[in-house]
Amino acid sequence: MQKSFKISTTSFEINKLITSTQLFSKIKLSVSSRLVLRCIVDYWNFKTGVAYPTQTTIAKCTGLTDVAVSSAIKQLLQQNIITVTKHHKRNYYRFTLKFFTCLNLTPKIIYGDTPKILSNIAQQNLDNNILKDNKNTTFSSLSSSIEEFSPVEFAKITISKLQGNPLFKRKVEELKTKYNL
Repeated sequence: MQKSFKISTTSFEINKLITSTQLFSKIKLSVSSRLVLRCIVDYWNFKTGVAYPTQTTIAKCTGLTDVAVSSAIKQLLQQNIITVTKHHKRNYYRFTLKFFTCLNLTPKIIYGDTPKILSNIAQQNLDNNILKDNKNTTFSSLSSSIEEFSPVEFAKITISKLQGNPLFKRKVEELKTKYNL
């Protein structure tokens, strides 16, 4: 099952949150990785959920060498802060669920073809739907796995987000029963 999430926060707000949530005391990163992360955040497009500066651009912005940028990106990948996909000889950087969670942002998690399934439901039933408001956001692929959370933690998050939604009432009850919540 493909997992996606959406978040409607600008790169400016994310940069503020990196400082205010003291992200770098939660996640140990080298100084060059911190610079590269800030640069990627600056180039991040909240509408698409992707940043795609070249490594040369990142090097120019941060004052690092291309080798140092590559090393920093590897560290960000190892820490599960970003994911990188290559498309037409360009790297596309996406932030992981772990990154947004460390910033105290709770992305709306979408499973499989949920948007497609829900598009067939009458509009009056969508008042409490988590997918209803997609202003300034798009669904993006979540390349990182949910393995950062235990199944119980993930169930608690899912229940808290979907509890008031009548469309997911049965799934919420299943999760509560399965994990004794």
